[in-house]
Amino acid sequence: MDRLPADVMTKNKWVVKGYGQFLFDAANISYSDLPFLTELFKKEGYDARIEEMPFMGKLVSANLQPANDMLHAPAPYVIREVTLKRGASGRKIKIGITGFTDLRPGTSGVKENVYAGYQITDPFEAAKKIIPELKQKADVIIALVYMDQVMAQRIATENPDIDTIVGAKEINNKEEPQHFNRATIVYSFNQTKYLGELRYYIGSDGRIENQVQRFIELDNKIPDDPQADETVTTAHQEFTNDQNKQAQQTPATTKPTALGSNLNSLFAGADTCATCHQEEFEIWEKTRHAHAMATLEKKRQQFDNECVGCHVVGFQQGGFQSLVTTPQLANVQCESCHGPGRQHSKNPGKGYGFMPTPQGCTVCHTVPNSPDFNFATYWPKVRHGSKDLLKAGS
Repeated sequence: MDRLPADVMTKNKWVVKGYGQFLFDAANISYSDLPFLTELFKKEGYDARIEEMPFMGKLVSANLQPANDMLHAPAPYVIREVTLKRGASGRKIKIGITGFTDLRPGTSGVKENVYAGYQITDPFEAAKKIIPELKQKADVIIALVYMDQVMAQRIATENPDIDTIVGAKEINNKEEPQHFNRATIVYSFNQTKYLGELRYYIGSDGRIENQVQRFIELDNKIPDDPQADETVTTAHQEFTNDQNKQAQQTPATTKPTALGSNLNSLFAGADTCATCHQEEFEIWEKTRHAHAMATLEKKRQQFDNECVGCHVVGFQQGGFQSLVTTPQLANVQCESCHGPGRQHSKNPGKGYGFMPTPQGCTVCHTVPNSPDFNFATYWPKVRHGSKDLLKAGS
């Protein structure tokens, strides 16, 4: 398979470095991580990489094996010894942490068990083998899983020695934990907008009596840790430089002048809309939508594909590509909400551009990304169009 882009490699390396710097005990490997893992776990140069990023030794998976002899296998589990401060105060217990991933979804709907140099074995069979082994070495067993909730429930049901399952798979779930057998099942919040805490209550005999979950919203009221802030700033600078170099190397045929004059593009840009809709254009110019990219630039995220889509026009839909090649389509413009307008600009008429509100707004103004969004407050700041359309909620 093709090598990952430089900026993606840099991001992933900083994630591994960060886990180590912030004293994480383990991290599970999902099938999505395998293209990076292939680079990280190559036998050639492995010793130098693990010296640079010691946390590599704490990346766990019990159902991933190399498909060739050029790669190392990740550790199936790690064990951490802790001293209890309450309950059986002073008692030492060993916590075993293992990991499992679902198979990778294939293009035909059939799950793939070989990807990026690794074989993904059946997680249920792997659990039946590794959990009894881990039980011989640890007092508490935690399984980190990248799979949906139904699969996590099955893991718990078939393996009664698991105490806790911490799951993730693009799920935002702050509901009460589920319980199957002795296992408590919780899910981390996507994009780390919330810090999940699962507190163990351990009796005098060293057994877990209860597990209590809470989520802490990581909003602007939580002060940044200076050391963490420095690390994040350095990381952003490094991979933003990689992204900028990549954008600068874009072939000349896709430079701004060529794209700006490409009448085959689905998107016309706000300046074209202004030729007929000057009043609406002037309202838009005074809104934060007109400067949406500046928000990302301030955070050094202007090249981050996970963020860019909600700050530009037509990203990955034949519109915005980058600030270098398509700067005329940066920011939240008319077509970000009303859709591609090239054909409408050529042949104006009714029927174009209706967007239901607030449904259309909440595509981007989600709770994780825009926690303070309130349609009644925000809408008057961007409101525009004819009275008839406004009454229709467009």
